Amino acid sequence: VKEGPYYASPVAANGHIYFTNLADGVVTVLKAGAKTPEVVATNPKLGERVSATPAIADDAIYIRTAAHLYAFAEGK
Repeated sequence: VKEGPYYASPVAANGHIYFTNLADGVVTVLKAGAKTPEVVATNPKLGERVSATPAIADDAIYIRTAAHLYAFAEGK
């Protein structure tokens, strides 16, 4: 998991655990249940503080930063 401050609660969904960095909005995704931490994905810096816990619904993750609401989903 990326070093730095974390404030939001981790979220578990679809066999993964999502951790959001407070300072820059980087979300680190770990494989749930792995014996050692296994990073599955990270996003580029959002460039804003994120103190809200992400929401996951309908195969999308919603991240509220200090000034924006982002929705990320896999293209189909």
